[in-house]
Amino acid sequence: MNRIDSRHLVVGGRPRLLLGGQLHNSTSSDIELARVAFDRVVELGGNAVTATASWHLVEPREGTFDFTGVDALIDLARERGLALTLLWFGAFKNAASTYAPRWVRADTGRFPRAEAGADGATGAFTRPGTSMLSVFSPALLEADRRAFTALARHIAEVDADGTVVMVQVENETGLLGASRDHAADAEAAWSAPVPTALLDWLAAHPEATGTASRLWREQGSPAAGTWPQVFGDGPGADEVFMAWGFASYCEALAAAAAEHLDVAYYANAWLGPQPGQELPGQYPSGGPVAGVVDVWKAAAPTLALLGPDIYVDDVKGAVSGYVREDNALLVPESRVAVGNVFWAVGSGAVGFNVFGVDDLRPDGQFAAAYHLLTGAEGVIVAAQREGRIRPVLLEAEETAVVELGGLTWTVRGAADVLSKIFLDAGVQVRTQARGEQENLEEALMPAPADTRAMGVLIDLGEDEVLVIGQGLMLEAAGAPGEIVEIDDAVEGRYEAGEWVSGRNLNGDERLNLLPLDRLAAVRVRVLRRWR
Repeated sequence: MNRIDSRHLVVGGRPRLLLGGQLHNSTSSDIELARVAFDRVVELGGNAVTATASWHLVEPREGTFDFTGVDALIDLARERGLALTLLWFGAFKNAASTYAPRWVRADTGRFPRAEAGADGATGAFTRPGTSMLSVFSPALLEADRRAFTALARHIAEVDADGTVVMVQVENETGLLGASRDHAADAEAAWSAPVPTALLDWLAAHPEATGTASRLWREQGSPAAGTWPQVFGDGPGADEVFMAWGFASYCEALAAAAAEHLDVAYYANAWLGPQPGQELPGQYPSGGPVAGVVDVWKAAAPTLALLGPDIYVDDVKGAVSGYVREDNALLVPESRVAVGNVFWAVGSGAVGFNVFGVDDLRPDGQFAAAYHLLTGAEGVIVAAQREGRIRPVLLEAEETAVVELGGLTWTVRGAADVLSKIFLDAGVQVRTQARGEQENLEEALMPAPADTRAMGVLIDLGEDEVLVIGQGLMLEAAGAPGEIVEIDDAVEGRYEAGEWVSGRNLNGDERLNLLPLDRLAAVRVRVLRRWR
């Protein structure tokens, strides 16, 4: 059984932290390229991989299914001991419909397109001529659900050992180019009564602060009415409407599949608002962004979680909207920035995927991070479940204060401290992390290594913390009148959950417990005494 239990992922009865990568969109369609990418995940030290099952390849002709490619992906993952997440690229992928089969896209009478109407919005990702089907089409829902259910039934038959642990339903859903769909079925839904399930959810959650709750209260908290009557008439109301449409669509697929395949189903979000994409329609309107997570929760109870795809610089802000009592945190996709891993894991994430894992260097920062974190998986998962873990990610000259284990930890960037200690005295020392490239030369977009001070702190009990990261300097304080000093610091690593000690750090190394230019793990014990 694979499920989300109290915001934690349980696979085969064991709590897990899945760290790995997502293949480039087209890699899964070539088994030899996929083989290389799966091997890359193993080289990186990851324990999970995410790959694509595409509707147009699974059902090239209506009613005729071909799962050969899916079977090959499952075999590759099983042979390497990797947990596999499958992405269903069905009717919707990145706010477009390019993965729907030709027989769907060619039949505009049976499967109508979404229509922008008069409220068209423009943005960097608006793509004229790109196919976008209407999520309100009953025929589309039925066809997509049939294919997705067939996929789930097939996986259940061929994957008795549970290599597939999660399935993503569609990908970055939402409507680009308009805040809501104006196709005929969409207009009919807009003028129909708001479903009671959403109104009941809003009434039962007076503390909610999402877009739907805010607009509903502004309208006087009506108990019934059409969408404009309940939420007003504007981009926010349009986004709530579209969120219900996409969430209900994904729920229909997930609920049907769950009758055959017992895995965790989820949906991912193209984030918004963000710079240059301030309005719904400039980013995909109706996708599971933080502002409408409430709507998705009300409409799609079968989805175990909703997760942010992080390509923005502000990982802290991106994650915050998904750390909720009713939602386990997963980062389905992330740009190449290793600081994102540490912030996510320290925030309780059940999994993290760097996008384009095919392109990563096997000896880079992500490899170091994954080896350290997966080796300590059991320690981390237990700390997440018990609230004994904290993330740290510092910009230049930034300081973090962390309450952990009955102590107050002041965490600074070692480079900032060293520059003040040595450079002001005229002593030349290196105080900058070296930023080498993280991906291979053939990668489309270069990705320098992350030079920020970063890490996770884990309370091990008995006045000892485990710190995994780079470039951090720690100082502990206790109760008033109590003196706290570092008693011992041991560098090392976890191998299959067992600590393997390295150097005992003292003297000069106390100034640089976590190196500036490489990731490391250190167990720090403090001595507490009274004045």
